[in-house]
Amino acid sequence: MTKNKYQILADELADAILSKKLAINARLPSVRELMQQHQLSLATVTNALHTLEEKGLVEPRGKAGYFVKPPARQETSISQPHTQADLQNMSASVLKWGPAEDLFPQQRWQSLLGSMIRRHPFLSTRHAHAYGHPRLRAELAKRSAENGCFLKEEELIVTQGATEALLLALRATSEAGSKVLVQAPVSVLYSRLLETFTLKAVTVHSSVDAPEFLAEVQAILEADDPPKVFLLVANYHFPTGALMPLPVKRNLLRLAEKHGVTIIEDDVYGDLQHDGARPLTLKSFDLKGNVIYVNSCSKTLAPGLRIGWLAAGSWRKRIEYLKSASASSVNELSQLVLAEFLAQGSHVPHLRKYRQQLKTRTGEYLSILRLVLGNTVKLADMPGGYSYWLPLPGKISAEEIQTQIRANWPLLDEAETPQIALVSNGVCVNTSIPLTDPLRQSLTAFCFYLRGFY
Repeated sequence: MTKNKYQILADELADAILSKKLAINARLPSVRELMQQHQLSLATVTNALHTLEEKGLVEPRGKAGYFVKPPARQETSISQPHTQADLQNMSASVLKWGPAEDLFPQQRWQSLLGSMIRRHPFLSTRHAHAYGHPRLRAELAKRSAENGCFLKEEELIVTQGATEALLLALRATSEAGSKVLVQAPVSVLYSRLLETFTLKAVTVHSSVDAPEFLAEVQAILEADDPPKVFLLVANYHFPTGALMPLPVKRNLLRLAEKHGVTIIEDDVYGDLQHDGARPLTLKSFDLKGNVIYVNSCSKTLAPGLRIGWLAAGSWRKRIEYLKSASASSVNELSQLVLAEFLAQGSHVPHLRKYRQQLKTRTGEYLSILRLVLGNTVKLADMPGGYSYWLPLPGKISAEEIQTQIRANWPLLDEAETPQIALVSNGVCVNTSIPLTDPLRQSLTAFCFYLRGFY
C-alpha cells in the first residue's frame, strides 16, 4: 500500500528518534525548515508532526516548536499535559486573574449606582427581563459597531458574566462526548467548561499569529470525525496574548463555513489593545451566523457587575430556550447602571486612559524580563491585554515553581491579586499590577531563578 507523503515524513522522523539520532528533549527542525528540506506543503508537515505527537514521540512546547518527548518515567515536567490535580492546584491563582482594581472608575460606578437607586427605588424587587434589559441591549448593540459587528438589539442575550455565555454556547452546540477544538495552552476555565459537559478537547498547538495556524486547523478538520465546534480567543488570547491577524480571521471563517464548524468567539480581551484601533472580531465577517460572539464588562469596565452578553447567530432560538429554561437572570439594577455608563459615553475616556496605563505598566514589566532573561529567552512584544506568557523548558515542574514562589517571593502570589500564575507549560505575569519596589525586587529575583533553567 502506497504511503501518503505525511506518513513518509513521520516514519523518517520516528526512525531518527528511535535510533537516538535525535536525543531526548532535542528540538525538531521547524515547520518551515521541514517544508524546505522535503519540498512539502504546510498541511503535510503539520499532519506528520501530529502523527508523531499521537504516537507519543514528540511534544509541542509553546511557540518554541516540537521536541523529542522524554520517556514516561520523566514526564513530570511542566511542558507535559497536566493532571486534574495539577489544574486544581493552579486554578486558585488563575481564576482570580484579572486587571488591577485601580484601573477601574470605582467612584463613577458608585455615583451612578446611587443615582439609579434614587430614580428606581423598587427596581431590585421587579421581575427581570429574560434576555436582558432592553436599554442595556440597545446600548450594547450601538457599541458593537466599535469592533465591526453591527449587532442588533434582538440578537443579544445578557448573561451572568462571560462564563454563563460560554456555558450556554457550548450546551447549545454540542452533546456529551462531542469534540471541541480549542487553542493551546488550554486555560483552567476552558478545561472546566469542557469537563462540565463531558466534552473532548482537540487542541490546536499553533498560536493564532503563527504562519502554520490555518494549516493545522485545516488538517484537523479534514481528518476523520472532526470537531464541529471551535472555542477560541482571537484577540489577545489568554494566556499567550496572541492576536490573530486580519487575513487569518477571514480565512478561518471561510474554513469553518466549508466544514460546517460553529465558532464560539470569546472576545473579553478585545478592548485591551495598547496602541491603535481596536482589533476587529471574527463576528465582523460572519454573514451566515456561524459565529457565536461572547463578551463581558469584567476585564474592561466593572468586574463586580458580573454582566456578560452573547450574539448567538444561527443558534439564537436554541440559546434563548436554554437561557429561559435556566431560570437565571442578571440583576437589573446592575444592567441599568452599565447602560447609563455607556449611554453617557463614559466608556470612551475610561478605555483611552485604561489602555495607556496598561501599555505603560507592561513596558515596566518587559524591561525587567528583558534585562534578566533577554540573552537566554526570546521575548515577544505584547500588543494588548494584561497577561505576559513565558513558555518554560521541560526541566522544571509546576510544583517546584509554586513551592519556590511561596517560600521566597510570596508577594508574587497574593490571594486577591496574584502576579504570577502557572498555566499549562508556562508562567503568566499580570502586567496590570502597579510595580512597587518590593514587587520589582521579587519579580527580578524570580526571573534570575528561572534563567537557570534555560
